[in-house]
Amino acid sequence: SSLLQSLSTMVDVARLCKESMESAKVGTEENKLQNGRDFYKFFFTNFPDLRVYFKGAEKFTADDVQKSERFEKQGQRLLLAVHILAETYANQDVFKAYVRETINRHRIYKMDPSLWLAFFTVFVMYLETKTKLDEATKNAWAEMGKVFNEEAQIHLKNSGL
Repeated sequence: SSLLQSLSTMVDVARLCKESMESAKVGTEENKLQNGRDFYKFFFTNFPDLRVYFKGAEKFTADDVQKSERFEKQGQRLLLAVHILAETYANQDVFKAYVRETINRHRIYKMDPSLWLAFFTVFVMYLETKTKLDEATKNAWAEMGKVFNEEAQIHLKNSGL
């Protein structure tokens, strides 16, 4: 019963996160490209101290992001990664493998390990600029962020980071 309950919870978390991502789709159409730009415009405006992780864009404004091919592409990569997290969450082996892969791709940036959990708070704040999120959906994102962060911290430790 407890196993079924946790499986049901995972499926609910995945469903709620996926539904909220309807407002932040990926693709080649202009409105979908804009979703990715909008994330970085939001991020750079509200968390300017984190621009240090974006070499050459440390002084970027929302306007600079809007005109940047780099952030058009980066926005799509970021949204794609979050879509993959939502799509794989109910399959924890695949989800956690993707978390480890994500950590591996970011090791060159020498990020503060606390940023992995913080990302989910920032992402939910961004989503709320696109759509109304209910408490259940916010809780689902918080749960996904918690599981992501647990796996991230284990992987960082096991990798000597």
